Amino acid sequence: MALDWCGASLSIQDIDEKQNPDAILCARNLPHAIQTELDSYEWAFARRVITPVKDESPDKQIPGYICYSLPDDFSRLSMYQFFDYYQFPKTWEYQWGHTYMVQNNRLYTRTELPELAYISNRVDIAEWPSLFCDCVALNLATRICSKIKGLDADIGFMMSLRREKLKDARRLELIQTEAQQGGMSNLQINRWVP
Repeated sequence: MALDWCGASLSIQDIDEKQNPDAILCARNLPHAIQTELDSYEWAFARRVITPVKDESPDKQIPGYICYSLPDDFSRLSMYQFFDYYQFPKTWEYQWGHTYMVQNNRLYTRTELPELAYISNRVDIAEWPSLFCDCVALNLATRICSKIKGLDADIGFMMSLRREKLKDARRLELIQTEAQQGGMSNLQINRWVP
């Protein structure tokens, strides 16, 4: 899809083709394009909720905090962690008196967690919604277009088109979030991106 957006003359059958320069370019940029899109929003299809595992290694401890190991597929904390699973309101990591922080692939909290909600970075492409696929393809196209088309590549157009697709994908996520009687829930209000 990204090559189509770029108007590439070659097509690829397998991203691991070693003789196709477009395949090599896509393979080099695709993981970062996927990670960027996963990190950009609270995607329901990528959310995982697990029982957290404490890490009691003496060298990992910070006084006043409980240390948890993060799973191998951890991308970032889910915003649901702070709405549904954590008794304190979300505070920023660098505020004085913060209640949690992520550091060195560990989560440190002031109180015990019954569950850990996070965004996974290992979601099978078959689980991706079609609008998320469009976002990843346009993100990748933005990264590779100038290599394929040269100086006449319209990267600004690709970026604006990606922003529009991202808005559509986020609206779809919002529609699928549970509403509350009398209007939008606090979660929906916080997730809304006009």
